[in-house]
Amino acid sequence: MSLALNGARKNFNSDFDDFWCCTGSGVEEYSKLNDSIYWRDEQGVYVNLFIASELNWEEKGFKLRQDTKFPQQPGTTLVVEAARPVHMAMRVRVPGWLTTAPVVKLNGKAIEASAEPGSYLTLARTWKAGDRVEMELPMHLSVETLPDDTTLQSFLYGPVVLAADLGAVPPRRAPGDGGAPQQRPQFETPTFKAAGADPTAWVKPGDGPLAFHTTGQAKDFPLAPLNSIFDKRYLVYLKVT
Repeated sequence: MSLALNGARKNFNSDFDDFWCCTGSGVEEYSKLNDSIYWRDEQGVYVNLFIASELNWEEKGFKLRQDTKFPQQPGTTLVVEAARPVHMAMRVRVPGWLTTAPVVKLNGKAIEASAEPGSYLTLARTWKAGDRVEMELPMHLSVETLPDDTTLQSFLYGPVVLAADLGAVPPRRAPGDGGAPQQRPQFETPTFKAAGADPTAWVKPGDGPLAFHTTGQAKDFPLAPLNSIFDKRYLVYLKVT
């Protein structure tokens, strides 16, 4: 937490001179992403994650393709590419961060069945090649605070954690050849004033699909997905009064 509160930057190992054990374990984690995109059991298949991918369940002769650019695109499309008709349940995860039940279309027509956020929507039928399921996943801005200090607030857009972009980190060395190392200037962590309980009153959409910026502050800052910020100071927990 101290890094997020002090406007730190992300540090990475170099090719030869430094390395951390978490760098290796972090690389391993990415190999596990496809573990849980889909699950299966005797009744059918679960769709857990919204990632462009393909599922080939050879024993059932069932093939499924997921087309999405989530989270840049607030939704996903599932296209059945089965070689033969097969009856099973397709259970699609309804994220807990949704505020209402999602709109779901089957072969272009909205279906009446739905499910509450934090559960699964079950579609049981005989699937055939060309069947298409579309789910809208509208995202909204929300706030999470620390349990022991409600003035330290983190902002999310749907499931995406946003961070305040505080700008580039000054170089350590003085300009010119042979410049001696020097301390970076003291950094003062900004504070923010909320215009109300609703974060949309003072955190506004930016130019991109996942871009935001503060308004009405002594100095306003852009906010972007945490994973997109590199070589800059950033804040995940903002001090909000």
